[in-house]
Amino acid sequence: MRALLKKYGKYIGYVLFTLLAIVYFAFLTFPYDAVKDRYLAQQTQGMPYRVAIEKIRATPFLWIRASGIDVGPAKENEDPVLKLKEVRLRPSLFRLLVGKLAFRFKASLYGGKVQGRAGKGKETVDLAMNWKNIALAKLPLEAYLPGAQLAGKINGEMDLRMRIQGNRVVPGDGTLTARLTEGSARKLQVQGFALPDLQGLDGQGEITLAQNRATVDALTLKADLLTFGVEGKMDIARRLNASPLNLKGKVKLSGALASQYQPMLSGFLRKQDKDGFYIFSIRGTLGSPRLSL
Repeated sequence: MRALLKKYGKYIGYVLFTLLAIVYFAFLTFPYDAVKDRYLAQQTQGMPYRVAIEKIRATPFLWIRASGIDVGPAKENEDPVLKLKEVRLRPSLFRLLVGKLAFRFKASLYGGKVQGRAGKGKETVDLAMNWKNIALAKLPLEAYLPGAQLAGKINGEMDLRMRIQGNRVVPGDGTLTARLTEGSARKLQVQGFALPDLQGLDGQGEITLAQNRATVDALTLKADLLTFGVEGKMDIARRLNASPLNLKGKVKLSGALASQYQPMLSGFLRKQDKDGFYIFSIRGTLGSPRLSL
């Protein structure tokens, strides 16, 4: 064996180097822009959303760089629900050689960054990601909170295993955690009720996903003069906005905020627990929540 390697080793090296060079330059020169629209149409067929990408190119460090990305409803005349300035993907060449798709990714959006990894198996898709310093003020929330002026930074992480059914990827099992810091809210209305301006707003949310159901384990928001919390369940529908809600919430005012708004709040929310929190329920759907007293 040593004799064979000594005799033909340099030729084997030349062959391997040539193959790697071919793969490398094919990666760099592949006509991504020419095939992206056809590929996107194929991958999102039957799904309730569409994806549009302005430009795709490869970098010398084996990253695929896509810019100007819009994700929105299937109807082209509706506004996108997610806009990404740039996404970079780096596929695992070893996983590709054994017939499996896996890649790392980084994205710039809404003033912050997202990074993680994803892998596709025979029946599942695994996704792990975290996001840092997403600007609350830049998120597209106008349709849900018209006129509100929000600020703050959102950080968090998600670990999710989705299932493949035919040509569709459906919700699976996993966890999601998010944190809000340096927050504030002005001109915020809930059910037509104008809330006072809030400063020093911090929050945390923990959601568990299992069998097409999202369980809100904890969702809390705290300001100097206000504490708010929600927990409960949401059944995930194919159209996310149509997902039915079954949530229970509580709110408590203190200090000057209680002096000014407590009489109004007690006339609006009549149920109160032993700790002084006013209790309410949220029904309806994610796209059209309904407060139940």
